[in-house]
Amino acid sequence: MELSPLTGARVVLRPFRVDDVPAVLAYASDAEVTRHLEWDAYDDPATAAAFIRSTHNGPPGWYAYAVTDRESGALVGGADLRILSAYDRRGEVGYGLARSYWGKGYAAEAAALLVRFGFERLHLVRVQALCAVDNVRSLRTLERVGMRREGRLFNYRAKHGRLGDHFLYAATSRPLHPDAAGAR
Repeated sequence: MELSPLTGARVVLRPFRVDDVPAVLAYASDAEVTRHLEWDAYDDPATAAAFIRSTHNGPPGWYAYAVTDRESGALVGGADLRILSAYDRRGEVGYGLARSYWGKGYAAEAAALLVRFGFERLHLVRVQALCAVDNVRSLRTLERVGMRREGRLFNYRAKHGRLGDHFLYAATSRPLHPDAAGAR
């Protein structure tokens, strides 16, 4: 599936372009931005270019978007949706934004666009997200998008040689079973 832009009130998610290297490098080189992400900060333009190329030639079921400011067109970060199981119709969203755009609703809008894309265009029944337990900003973002915390995954992901706990959040395209509604 060729990526077509996803437009929100303040952001546009569009495919990455070759000329995005400086903007990708600007946020990807900030260790504070990547502190809770799976990958580490990098400061090499060749790495940024390789990442952009990978978004065009990536595996099926990976929808990687540049997050841009709708008004100015400035690239402010990246967001993606990965199909974890086509059979189960389950995907996972992730995002990372330049620090100067934190706390302004851009991440929530980008995540919400991807969740809606997953449900409406890809016909997923579940979209989930992982979040480091100490990433308070992202926890709030996922809750604003309508995702619910389902549990804590202990020693789930290593970062800089240390295992960390993560919360699992999810949204579903249909209501929960009545017996599960009260369970938290």
